[in-house]
Amino acid sequence: MKRIVFAAIAALAVVTLTLPSLTFAGNDGPSASGNFQFSLEDGQPRFLEFNAREQNKGTVVGEMTFSDPSVVPVGDPDATPGSNTPGAFVRAKFDCLKISDNRAVMGGVISESNILSAVGLRVLLVVEDNGEGINALTDKLTWGIYTPQGTGWTPKDAERDDDNGASLTWLARDFERPDDVGIPSNPSKIVGCESFSLGAYSFVDIAHGGGNVQVSP
Repeated sequence: MKRIVFAAIAALAVVTLTLPSLTFAGNDGPSASGNFQFSLEDGQPRFLEFNAREQNKGTVVGEMTFSDPSVVPVGDPDATPGSNTPGAFVRAKFDCLKISDNRAVMGGVISESNILSAVGLRVLLVVEDNGEGINALTDKLTWGIYTPQGTGWTPKDAERDDDNGASLTWLARDFERPDDVGIPSNPSKIVGCESFSLGAYSFVDIAHGGGNVQVSP
């Protein structure tokens, strides 16, 4: 009987020790998280909280919430009437993450907002991690909201019903470099983490307040 009890306890110990590694598997990928409470030149407070992580299969999960109590929403006359709550509130679900050194760009779709016309738009959040402690006061951020781009027309030879030239796609690659991923002939028009270089963003000038950013490549 003692041997059976000991074996059961040993088995329980093994399960207990292995469960954390199973529970948190996939949480060691690149990540970015943080929060800001700040004001710009107008002196009005703004609040931001975000987190994004790349899982082991390359899927990005995370979200951001941003609120600006000073905003007066301008309604779309063609849209369904919504709340007239003062200020702007936005929640977005991230679907991409790109990290280079101490900078990270996160992109996704606005899933919730008191401004109905903003729901469904793409958003990019860019942050710079300058360290912990007193260095965290120099962490930076910027953001942008983007409307979908549509051509509205398809180039076609009017004299040929079988013309499909506008739909052809190809990759321009350096044949002598196996590592060249190539440049697509028809790049995606969806704004995402690869749309702009991380060095191309201009960070906002924070007049008061600050935040804490953690970027883990």
